[in-house]
Amino acid sequence: MPEQSKFENVNLFASLEAIMKQNTGFYQSDLDIDKEIIAKAAASPHREDKTLLWFCRPSGTHCFRERDVFLKDTAPHNTWRFYMEQTSDRVLAYAIELTGKERGKIKGNLYELDYSKHYERVKEKELPADTVKLIYERGEREIPAGRFFNGNPDPQLGKFERFEALPNDPDALQSLLQEERRSREQLSPGDFKAHITALRDGLIETEARRIVREMKRHYEPNSPNKTHFMVELSPAFMRLAATKDTDRLFSMLPYKTLSFSKIEGRHGTYALIDKGENRDREIRKPRPSIRAQLKADKAKTAPKKAAAKTKNHDMEV
Repeated sequence: MPEQSKFENVNLFASLEAIMKQNTGFYQSDLDIDKEIIAKAAASPHREDKTLLWFCRPSGTHCFRERDVFLKDTAPHNTWRFYMEQTSDRVLAYAIELTGKERGKIKGNLYELDYSKHYERVKEKELPADTVKLIYERGEREIPAGRFFNGNPDPQLGKFERFEALPNDPDALQSLLQEERRSREQLSPGDFKAHITALRDGLIETEARRIVREMKRHYEPNSPNKTHFMVELSPAFMRLAATKDTDRLFSMLPYKTLSFSKIEGRHGTYALIDKGENRDREIRKPRPSIRAQLKADKAKTAPKKAAAKTKNHDMEV
């Protein structure tokens, strides 16, 4: 798996939408909720509101404050863990640092996360939060975590605005968040357009691997007339895929008798292979996109640059 990258000073709404369109076939309107969360965080004077964690999956997106994800038994913590523990979804995850506005656009830094590794950190470093703070327009009060509250106005404090979990050890949380920030700051700057191209490649490859895996699971031909093995192409994939994407998917599947077809009486599109076809195969090596191939060829033929004069040898080019 390639190393993660960071993308600095980007238009956050446009960038997240571009990423989402490489993975989320259903419930894309979830991003509208995320945009509201991001806009409120951008307007907040509180530093802890400026770092968010965001992910998209085939059926929706989520956005949370980073602090909340690391607090045990909160909804953000449980949701962040759920899609690793309970699903096999392809999840694209990022940390967001809000940096300000430019010409009305919310700007910030995006840090690519390895979701599986980040999940392990969240599970390992989760911090207890046994108190919940209820925030009203004229003050706040605290209750034990798990106690029911209805969000009604308080006679003394006025309208209910929001709530947040309080860590048992605030210093431990701050230390953890600083550690996370230092870690992602070490990431190398990336080319966002190339990143989107790689995500599209990953979408197609993930679907190819899923189809090959599903083909192997069947013991008997499962087409209506029992002459073929068949696997439905993922509905989420099909909502995202252009014709060129399904063509690339077809070329990656290792079957001589492969066809994509509709099945009478069923929804969706199916990959079908003859019942005598050898199914004990892996996907064909993905073909690089034309853009990626041209970039690689250019890199091979370009003359090498002299190293920049600097004391930081890690920054030499």
